[in-house]
Parts: sequence; C-alpha cells; structure tokens
Amino acid sequence: MIRVRNATDADFDLTFEIKKTSIKPYIEKIWGREDAVQLEFHVKDFSPKKTKILVDENNDAFGFFVTTEDDRQIYLDNLLLGNNAQGQGIGTEMLHELIMQAKSRSKQIKLQVFKVNTRARALYKRLGFNTTRQTESHYQMSIENWT
Repeated sequence: MIRVRNATDADFDLTFEIKKTSIKPYIEKIWGREDAVQLEFHVKDFSPKKTKILVDENNDAFGFFVTTEDDRQIYLDNLLLGNNAQGQGIGTEMLHELIMQAKSRSKQIKLQVFKVNTRARALYKRLGFNTTRQTESHYQMSIENWT
C-alpha cells in the first residue's frame, strides 16, 4: 500500500538520492556526468512545502513528487521513484490521482519530460497528455480537456 506524507527539511538527502538514481542515466546522456551541478540545483530547488514523499507499508520512502499549483493549473515539477519502485504501476497510480484532482477542480496539468526518457513520455501520452512545446532537452506536455 502506498502512502503519501509531507516532506520535511530532513528529507533533503533522501530526495537527492532518489533523484540521482532515478534520473542520472538521462542527465548523463544529455549533459554528461554533473553530480556537483545536480546538487546545486537540488539545494536551490528543494522545497519541503511542495514535496510529498511516497512510502510503503513499512514507512520506507521509495519516491517523491513535487507540484506547484495556481488558480488555473497544477505543474508537476517532479515524479521520481527509486529504481526498485519503477515499473510497478506506482507512477501511473500517482498520475491518475493527480489527474482526478485537476479534473475535479477544472485545472490543467503541465509537466516536462526529458526527450531521452521515452518510457515516461509514453506513460504521459497513454494517460492523455499532449506535447505542447519542446526545448533542446525536454518535451513540455499538458492535459486539460475535461469534457
């Protein structure tokens, strides 16, 4: 059973470790090995107020997600799972929940995904996300048609 808890300042190292293991292959493909740079990004971006930690029945953390919300949209900054939790439908479950929340509040969901992360992009497309823009390294996607 998956549970969600609010992050605290004490989750800084945990979230950085999950981030390193889950997206490191993509970071290396795009920019090369940049552990120090990624740590700088994490120091700047880590916000316990926007972060939810995913835990199992033993209270062991295995992933996290970060959202930013305003009047019109929910932006999924990150949905990252440790390597042992990937491929088990957890990401799909979390996205279904987020989609239901957005739909009930008539908000769109936006996110971006590394172009080299074809597996995640396929998941987003399967759930109804459409590519709206792209950068050199990312596809920007959204879902908003609730009719």
